[in-house]
Amino acid sequence: MHIDATVRRARRLSLTSLIDVIFLLLLFFMLSSTFARFAEVDVRTGGGSGTAAPKPDAILSLSDGAWVLNAEPLMPEALDERLAALREAGAGSAIVLVSETAVSQDLVSALEALRHAGFSVAVAR
Repeated sequence: MHIDATVRRARRLSLTSLIDVIFLLLLFFMLSSTFARFAEVDVRTGGGSGTAAPKPDAILSLSDGAWVLNAEPLMPEALDERLAALREAGAGSAIVLVSETAVSQDLVSALEALRHAGFSVAVAR
């Protein structure tokens, strides 16, 4: 008795399933990523008006790790408390003086604290 061995032909790989997987991965990564900006600080430059700006209620000076609020040294952790006290006293505007040695994170932290306390902020050098 003679049995013929059947020769199997190699099947071609279907590209349809591969394309489906690629589209599913693309869809997953598009939906899982966010398109919003996480931290955005709005810094406006001064306008060209000829009138003098009103005197600020608070002056915050930032230099190489040293913070000074209204001529009094200040630790960064105490800024929120001092700003709340100034705000209760009626202060509403502030200017941030930034030296060349100041760290950019200090400026961002100060701007966030001032805006959170409800101050209108100007930045000067």
